[in-house]
Amino acid sequence: MTRFALIINQQSGKSDKDQLVETIRTFLIEKNIAEKDILTFYPESANETRQMAKEACLDNVDVIIPLGGDGTIKLVCAGIYEGGGHSRLGLIPTGTVNNLAKSLGIPLNTKKALESLFSGQELAIDMAKVSNQYMISSLTLGLMADMALSVTPENKRRFGALAFIKAGWKIFLRRRSYRIQAISDQKKQYIKTKLLLVTMSNTVAGLPGFNRKDTVDDGLFTVYTLKKTHFIRFFFYFFFRIGKFSQFKHWDSFQASELRLVNVRQKDKNNPNVRIDGDVAGKLPVLIQMLPKAITVIVPKK
Repeated sequence: MTRFALIINQQSGKSDKDQLVETIRTFLIEKNIAEKDILTFYPESANETRQMAKEACLDNVDVIIPLGGDGTIKLVCAGIYEGGGHSRLGLIPTGTVNNLAKSLGIPLNTKKALESLFSGQELAIDMAKVSNQYMISSLTLGLMADMALSVTPENKRRFGALAFIKAGWKIFLRRRSYRIQAISDQKKQYIKTKLLLVTMSNTVAGLPGFNRKDTVDDGLFTVYTLKKTHFIRFFFYFFFRIGKFSQFKHWDSFQASELRLVNVRQKDKNNPNVRIDGDVAGKLPVLIQMLPKAITVIVPKK
């Protein structure tokens, strides 16, 4: 007997969640899953999302399907991890960006993604603990985080990349750099950067093009810093030269399994904003610790 749980964020993405839930339920029933073994949860907050996933895992639900963006998926993964890891993560991409799904090769087509839940294979992937939060894809501070804070969810859904370009122009004109102390398990260094990016895979914001050796299960994250940039060239590489962003010349990078980031300047107004998997996550300091192969996901067979 296989039990499924759907955890639905009705505020995320573009799809009609009620229709999607019915589509998934119909598909599972056609696969001989009993109606009583298909549970649905509608959390009203981030804490509820995490707690419902944890309780479902403790209740030995076999597969938990989050219906939402990467922020919702992160919370469900946190619940599974804190619940002991029995449940498998099933991904049906319904967010705006779908970064984790793309990094795992999950089909964006709903029917194909559902089929892969039954024809696919299990893969244990890394997570990271970021102070008292979790991360499944990326952490940003500086330019990209400041841009994202200026984009409303409605504009992101409506205009896609254009919303970030409009916001980014205003942020870029500030020409703000941040001075950060980065203490990793490998070294201690001081960094002056316009942007700091921590990635768990080769995709960022749903786009490939960073270090192709980065994988979701290598026990390491990669830290990128950007000392200087040119606005038009930056956006050209990020949004239009898909798969080529690593060719942008001004990156410095290193890998680590643990990293503490501290703002060198003590004044609050100079303390950079931090975003984790697309969600606001406060300001520095943060401690990032890798959790190797913490979650098991059902992915398509290669």
